[in-house]
Amino acid sequence: LLATMLRWLQLGLLCSCLRGGSATKTFFEASIPQTSKKFVVKPGTGWCADSDGKEQTTRSFYKVGCWSAQNRCEADPMCVAFACQTGMSVLYTTTECKKDCSADNWVNNPELIARAAVGDAHTDTLAKWSTGKCYVQSAYTEVSEESKPGSTSLNVTDPSAFQVGDGLRVFTEVKTIIEISSRTLVVATPFAGSYREGAKVMKVRSGREVQIALKGNAAPCPPNAAGINVASGCFCNAGFSGTINETKVHPYYAGSCSAASCPTNSNGVS
Repeated sequence: LLATMLRWLQLGLLCSCLRGGSATKTFFEASIPQTSKKFVVKPGTGWCADSDGKEQTTRSFYKVGCWSAQNRCEADPMCVAFACQTGMSVLYTTTECKKDCSADNWVNNPELIARAAVGDAHTDTLAKWSTGKCYVQSAYTEVSEESKPGSTSLNVTDPSAFQVGDGLRVFTEVKTIIEISSRTLVVATPFAGSYREGAKVMKVRSGREVQIALKGNAAPCPPNAAGINVASGCFCNAGFSGTINETKVHPYYAGSCSAASCPTNSNGVS
């Protein structure tokens, strides 16, 4: 009997949340778990909006509640925010975009998201989103010194949100951090683009490729060298000379094997 009464009590509390009663605010604001992106709730009710109450940015729609929306946003490196209501959610991302897909300003700068609002929505939409909440990623920093293409590091204003093994995103490039030195984030593979001072560096889940590297899958030996892999040791082939040493940054080794010069009293290039 006691177990049955407890079950009824749990169902009653759940229904109170779903009906949008006084328990709704507690359900939304207190029960969203803090994950790596560290979402914070914005003031107001409705979907996410800028300081003018507008939502004209790339987004996708799902028929899921708050926790599922958060999980989707957490797993999507391009997602910086989500809004949710019972059984409905909006993800602010370029992934699977459904509306305003060319407007990616929020994705690259979540500071533009100021509050939750419903704007000029129709009456039925206003009712559905009357208790909706907007959650915005707060785990990010800024580039403090311009980065050139080919660089494997970023100088940032504040690295405290990041740890070795975390992923980061700058615009559309996603990398995994393998070293943090003072205010420098070292990544596993070179950046393709250049990034100016002030560009946002978003914390995201690390990519599968670099997760494998971090687990110790060693890089193969470079050209003109023999061996199982860099971690086991690489040695220059006959006719070549040089040394190969293991490093923690792409391509995970330093050195090379060059053709040996011909010895004294002999002819030839190498």
